[in-house]
Amino acid sequence: MKEKSKSNQGATGSGSPVPEECVRAVQSLGFSELEASIYAVLLVESPVTGYRISEILGKPVANTYKGIQSLQAKGAVLVDNGSTRTVRAVPPDELMGQMESGFRQRRREVTEALAKLKPAQKDVRVYQLSTVDQVMERARQMIQNSRQVVLICAFPQPLEQLREDLDKSAERGVGINVKGYVPASIGGSELLLSSEADYFLNQFPAQELSLVVDAEQHLIAMFDPTMKNVLQGIWSGSLLLSSYQYNSLYNELILTRLTRLIAAGASTEELSGALERTYPLTQTPGFHNLLSSFQQGDHP
Repeated sequence: MKEKSKSNQGATGSGSPVPEECVRAVQSLGFSELEASIYAVLLVESPVTGYRISEILGKPVANTYKGIQSLQAKGAVLVDNGSTRTVRAVPPDELMGQMESGFRQRRREVTEALAKLKPAQKDVRVYQLSTVDQVMERARQMIQNSRQVVLICAFPQPLEQLREDLDKSAERGVGINVKGYVPASIGGSELLLSSEADYFLNQFPAQELSLVVDAEQHLIAMFDPTMKNVLQGIWSGSLLLSSYQYNSLYNELILTRLTRLIAAGASTEELSGALERTYPLTQTPGFHNLLSSFQQGDHP
């Protein structure tokens, strides 16, 4: 029986009821424009034949059926085995679950394969980080791989994104030392609140993230106020530069702590106690590796 023609108008074709933004969203999952258009239409029209989809999209029938076959192979649609060969979209939640499961499996396989490669020699260069995702994922990996101490100074948004990783590292016994701009508990202890928090939160035209791990690698980034773009971001595994950055951030944290204690009228004993549970540069793995590299004649 011939299907009734639809009168809905949309962005994907002369009769499509699907907005372009929906098609673009599906494309971001790795679908072609045609596949995304077919899937989006099927969410509205299912079940329907491939011929009807080609009418809705204004696409050649042959191309449409190829798109359906590709979507079927990806687990995105179901095709009736009957004579009409009608097509139904797999619900979005089910499709997302399939894709996440497949990604996890591929990730395990890739991780196992790459683990067999010989690690590269120590890299002392300074690299530019270009996107927010790139910066934050590098920061997470640094924290997750920390062995002794993490020093971090951060605005509320980037700090909140790293909170879970900082807490987990603290549970492993890593020393977590944080300077922030709003009161919070990170890694099981209160962060050091900047004495200029009001100024930076209300007038500074960027968001900061400064991170050093074990004096072995460091990351510095400035984001725009919406944290959608990186104004400038760098990372380096240079032991020499990371040691300098560690010492700088360490002294900044100590100075902030002492300044607040003095303002509160702390005693000499309390001021002396401010240095407890800290790791000066000379106690870090990075510093010892730096000394070793000098002794061996390597470039740090």
